[in-house]
Amino acid sequence: MSGSSHTEFSGPTRAVNTGPGDMYVTFTAENLLKTPPAARRRVAESQLRHLQQQFSRPVHISAAYDVLESRNMLFLDGEPGSGRSSAARVLLRELPRGTGTYHELTTESDDGKAPRLSADMIGEQDQMLFDLSAANERLWNAVQAQLWDFHHALQSKHAHLAVVLPRLRQDQLAPEFLALRKKIGPPDRLDVIIRHLRCGGLDTRICDPSPPALLTFVETRPPMRELARLAVRILEMRAAGREGDTFGAWCERAVAEQTDRGPEVAELVPRVRKGPQRALLLSSALLHGARAEAVHRATASLLSVVKSPVEARPLLEHPGLDERLEKIDAVWDGTSRVRFERRGFARAVRRHFWTTRPDLREPLRAWVSEILGLSELADADRERLVHRFTELCLSTEDTGELIGLVKDWTSAPTQNERLRAAAQLLAQSIPSEACGGAFRQQIYEWSKQRQLSDGLRRVLAEVCEKVMAVRHPEAALVRLHHLARHEQFPGIARETLLRYVTNDPEDLRLHRRLLYRLTVSSSDDHRRPDTDLFLELTAPTSLPRPFLRSSTTRGWLTTGWAAAFDHVGPERWAACAETWISAADATEDPAIAGRLFDVLVAAAEMRYAILSRLYASARERTRPELSTLLLRKINEAQTTRLSRDSTTPRQREAAPS
Repeated sequence: MSGSSHTEFSGPTRAVNTGPGDMYVTFTAENLLKTPPAARRRVAESQLRHLQQQFSRPVHISAAYDVLESRNMLFLDGEPGSGRSSAARVLLRELPRGTGTYHELTTESDDGKAPRLSADMIGEQDQMLFDLSAANERLWNAVQAQLWDFHHALQSKHAHLAVVLPRLRQDQLAPEFLALRKKIGPPDRLDVIIRHLRCGGLDTRICDPSPPALLTFVETRPPMRELARLAVRILEMRAAGREGDTFGAWCERAVAEQTDRGPEVAELVPRVRKGPQRALLLSSALLHGARAEAVHRATASLLSVVKSPVEARPLLEHPGLDERLEKIDAVWDGTSRVRFERRGFARAVRRHFWTTRPDLREPLRAWVSEILGLSELADADRERLVHRFTELCLSTEDTGELIGLVKDWTSAPTQNERLRAAAQLLAQSIPSEACGGAFRQQIYEWSKQRQLSDGLRRVLAEVCEKVMAVRHPEAALVRLHHLARHEQFPGIARETLLRYVTNDPEDLRLHRRLLYRLTVSSSDDHRRPDTDLFLELTAPTSLPRPFLRSSTTRGWLTTGWAAAFDHVGPERWAACAETWISAADATEDPAIAGRLFDVLVAAAEMRYAILSRLYASARERTRPELSTLLLRKINEAQTTRLSRDSTTPRQREAAPS
């Protein structure tokens, strides 16, 4: 090739073909989320395997499995908090392993209407979950009307779907589905805790007999998620425990931390009536475990945000931080960190102010944004702050507050700690059963905008690839595609999209799906960016051989190359065509070489200038027998075309179809 250039961007490295010569685009910025990019199928499989190891089997789970395995679809019912969603995932995991993949259907569609269920969502031998536990009656009716045809498609593709039902009356399920409905009861709650502890590495023989604190907690019949949280806390008590501590002592401290401290907080707050005291109380709760200097500065910032009057007394007459902390039942420990001595108290303080003072939510959002940049905060403190504030917003479904923060934190000019915070916020919100759909919809709306800040585009690309992709791979693909369409070439969304669909050579579905979107379903408005993406996606080094063997995907490839000849300049498509011709020379499979040539010749549609350039390139870059093969295919195509054109209308009508 005639030359090369090198440009620095942010992200991993990939060779990008941009014209005559190779242009190598290197993405160098660190990951915003701690998890590295990985094949989403392996991540989903790992999560399901871990869930299965922790799972305690509920009542009637075997009957539910029999229906799912034999009828391909199951409607799973049960009381809220009985672990229905986890049970559905484990049932799908326990099915005989085939070639399909696990994924979850979404409760929203890209146009904001009820989801549309179609057969193209189903892959051969797929395992799918549709969690409708939070669905209202309107959504449920819209979905149920489509499930009969969807069921037939499941059976034809030997795939399986588990539907987690909303709270329904018996007459709200269509009669034809009643035989597919199974209700499970909650598992043994003590066994749930024991299994989680065993998976955490604890020798659970020490759990027998069960200590009184654990039995008392289980008797309150908490939901499954609270049992899982308690097990995590017991393991934390074990890790931080003193020598000689018993399992009973770990349980007592874990139960104490999980006990609702709301009444104690409600009793304390009226005693600390002044603004500075309450600001310190709330700052200490949201920054629990941070250094005293950070809490001190954050408190002053909160007072400023809520426009509290400045203390009138001289500075030397103000009480010290230790005195002020004592009044709110907090301490300044030996490591200069602010903590509440009663476990679970900080969380109760946060929830108290959030639920009883809705008027504070907007000022708190501004305050969180302001203190993220405090130099006294460590990265771990920032992560905990974002996690705690996000948890509060999700508890009351205040998605607007969180979406506003993402926009603020990713607007230019951006700082890395704010970008990391935005990515963390979305990573925590997307899996939410109550709010995840709203965030997926918002990301879709953002992805279609042409003018996005670089920071927001970077955050969305990483969150789609690492978080949304695990359970909703198709939704992640759609959003990454829109982001890539609307960014300047080259860009991080394009790089992320191409990596996302090609990083699992054993699972070609996303690769195939993107190829379809770039060729068959591309619109005129997006033809040029989709053609650029097509040329990157179909570089022979990453083009799966099954795509060339299948007549369907060969047709898509031909459509894509025809668009390239029509919509990009010769200097762009010629360089990419040269790589196809070189790949034909490099392969040891003559059938593959021939099909590479077939696609190019068919796409050229007898345009002499294009065919001449392809043949000249083949003579320069391939063995003589391959350039001869290309010439023969060109001549055959010309003969066929001339024969077809010379056929009269009457003859064409008589010709066999």
